[in-house]
Order: sequence, then C-alpha cells, then structure tokens
Amino acid sequence: MSTQTEGEIVATARKTVATNEDSFLASIHDLERRYHEMRGVWDEEVQDVRDDMDLLGQANQKLKEELEQARVQLGRQTDRAERHKHRARHLAEGLKSIHRALFSGNVFDLILKCCLTITGGTRGLYLAVEQGKLRIRAAIDMDGYPKAPPSPYLQALCQKVLDDEKTLVRHEGEDDLPQPSDAAEQFRNFIAAPVALLKHFSGIVVVADKQHGEFDDEDVDTVLAIGDQAGVAVENQRLHADLQAVYLAVVGILADAVEAKDAYTHGHCEMVARYARLTAEQMLVNDVTRSVVCYGGLLHDIGKIGISDGILNKPGKLAPEEWDLMRSHVRVGRDLLAHVRALDPVAEVVLHHHEAYDGQGYPDGLKGDEISLAARIVCVADAYCAMISKRSYKESFTDEQARAELLRCRGTQFDPAVVDAFLIVMDTPSHADACAEGSGCGLPPWLGEEPFHLVLNPNPDDARPKPLTPGGR
Repeated sequence: MSTQTEGEIVATARKTVATNEDSFLASIHDLERRYHEMRGVWDEEVQDVRDDMDLLGQANQKLKEELEQARVQLGRQTDRAERHKHRARHLAEGLKSIHRALFSGNVFDLILKCCLTITGGTRGLYLAVEQGKLRIRAAIDMDGYPKAPPSPYLQALCQKVLDDEKTLVRHEGEDDLPQPSDAAEQFRNFIAAPVALLKHFSGIVVVADKQHGEFDDEDVDTVLAIGDQAGVAVENQRLHADLQAVYLAVVGILADAVEAKDAYTHGHCEMVARYARLTAEQMLVNDVTRSVVCYGGLLHDIGKIGISDGILNKPGKLAPEEWDLMRSHVRVGRDLLAHVRALDPVAEVVLHHHEAYDGQGYPDGLKGDEISLAARIVCVADAYCAMISKRSYKESFTDEQARAELLRCRGTQFDPAVVDAFLIVMDTPSHADACAEGSGCGLPPWLGEEPFHLVLNPNPDDARPKPLTPGGR
C-alpha cells in the first residue's frame, strides 16, 4: 500500500477543489442563464400585462367618453321630450281654444296667439284671403294692424307663399323680399305658413321674432299643424254664423206670428224684450241669463197662436171657461218651443212668466225663488208694457199709474228686487236710446253648445225645460 506524500495530498486536494469550483461555477452560469431566460419571459409577460392595462385604460376612457356622450344625448333627448310635452300641451290647449272660439271670441286672434305661444314668436299677423283680397284679421304687436290694409311688403310675402305653395322661413339676414318701408315689419326672423281648407288656400299665419334663437323644423311643423286646424275652425265659424242667422230668422218669424194674431199687441213683444234685457243688465246677470231673458220676452206670448181671436180680442170680461183657455197659452207656448231644443231655457220662461212672487200665479203656483230669475224679470216687464198699452178690454195706463201698480204689487205679484231694478232702468235717461235700438237680444251664447243644439226634439215631453236658477191676459 502506497503512501501519498503531503505534497500529493495537497495537489489532489487542489485538483478536487478546482474541479468542484468548475462544477459550481458551471452551475452558477447555468442558473444565471436560466434566470435571464426566465427574466426575458417575465419581462415579456409584464409588457403584455402593461399593454393589456393600456388597452384596458383606453377602453375604459372610451367607455367613459361614450357614457358621457350618452348622458349628454339622454339629457338632450329628455329636454327635447319635455319641449315636445310642453309644446303638445300648449298645442292641445290652443286647438281647444280655437274651436271653442266658434261660439265666442275671435278665432283669428286665438290661432295667432296659439302659434306665438308654442313657437316662441313674439309678434305676428293672421291674413285671410276674402274674395281674392288679403285682409288682416288679427295682429299682435304690429303697429297699425289689423285696422290698416296689408303693406306692399306683406302682400309680397303672402304672394311668395301662395306662388311657392309652401311655408316660407327666413332667419336673420336671409330676407330676399322687398325691404319693408315700416320699421314694424322689419322682422329678425319669421315663419309664414299657409292656411288651407280642402286644399283651397284661405289665409296665411305670420309668426315673427322668436324670443330665443331661430325658428326650427319643429316650429314649422307646429305652425302647419295649427294652420290645418285653423282652416277647419274658420270654416266652422262661418257655418255657425249661417246657423245663427237662421236661428234669429226663426225667432223673428215666431214673434211676428204672435203680433199678427192680435192687432193690439203690435210691438208689445219687442218692447217687453227690450225692458227685460235692460233690467237683466241692471241686475248684472251673466250673458246666458241675459239672452234667455231677452228671448223669453220676445216669445213670451207665442202660445196665443193657439187662442181664438174671439177670446183674444173680446172687449168685455172673460167668462171662467174663456179665462181657462187664455191661461193655457203659457203651456201652448212652452210646448211649441219644446220642439226646438235650443229654446229649452226660453220655453221655461214662457211657461212661468205669469207666476206670482207670492205663489198666487199660474200655471204651477210657484213662488219666490222657485220661479227662475229670467221668468220673474219678464213678468215685471210684461206687466208694465201691458198696462201702458191699449187693449180691447181696457184703456192704457200712464207711466206714473203703471209704476204705482208695480210698487203696489211689489212683494206679492212681483219680485221686489226685479221691480227695483226695473224702476232704476226707467229712471235712467239713456234707457230710451237703448230701447230705440230694438230688442237687442243679439246672438244667443249657448247656440251650438250642448245641450242646446238647434235640432228638432222628437220627444218634447222627455225634455222638460229646466230653470236657469232656483227659482194683462
């Protein structure tokens, strides 16, 4: 067995150490290489994550922008919906007012006001085509109109609308029409829309100087929609005026028929109507009651058509059975008028104008407020006019005698308040001038409105006249 020397052992140890060092270094180098490889992978993954985060950030920013745009758009749509709601409400209210003006008011004024309210215009005109000529029927904030005739500028404007057959819209600085000579017609912007009925041109609505901004397509559509309804409303108003004329003619014929029956009552019905109307006005009644009072006075004796001439013109005192026939004229009159539903309130006055305030009258023995105010007024006016007139059975009273009789029967036959108002009218110097103007009944305000249509009533007994308020021969 060989024995290694100390030098050999050291050399062997050094060789072993060197070998181990080489192996360790190789391992270190291998680990370093693998680290760099993994670091490269990690760096790539980190970069991918960063790229993904950038993409997510961009997507998030885009979503934020889209969300903000959606919010803005939603806000705009909400505002637009509110404007449409507001516009629709005003349009509905305006159209109702326009068609309601068929019975009262100026339909042209309402058409123009409706257009201005909804579009935001501050002034304008309504020009109608009548017999081939332009006529200004309504104007708001236009100096001199509607009384003045259309200026050359307005005529040119309307002619362009007529020639082009479409709505004319002009914004600030965009007017190709002749320069207006009047400063009042220098519009900042305007819409001029045609009004047509059954494709026939009937007028033009001019809406000008919008309060905020310029007129837009919605404004144009609104004015056109109102214009369509306006044509119908204007035509309805014309037809309604024809209906009213027929109504007044019928009433006039009925009143004339009564006076033709009794020569002594010539002018009596019209006189009663005049005094009754003036008394109603003195008592500050509403328009409907005033009109019912006037027509009630005009037709209060219509039932005498059914009474024989022998009884009407008998010079002496009537026999009991003749008196019963005479009293029946109120029911005959009521039944005649009951066939025209528009005269229902007047028929009630005809039936009860001989009722007494204390309940001693006829035909139903009503008293006090059971008798309508209209009938109580006609009762006083009829009594006064009968007293101052000559009849076949009596001489005429003087004015003083008739007044004294009214005062004597105040509170018994007659309503005290009505007598007082009647005497105030008689003491008013202007009452004679008012009487000279005719009955003054005018057009009945309820004509054309439910339930008082001018139609034949096939069942008059099923439509008894209703009092407006509780309440000679």
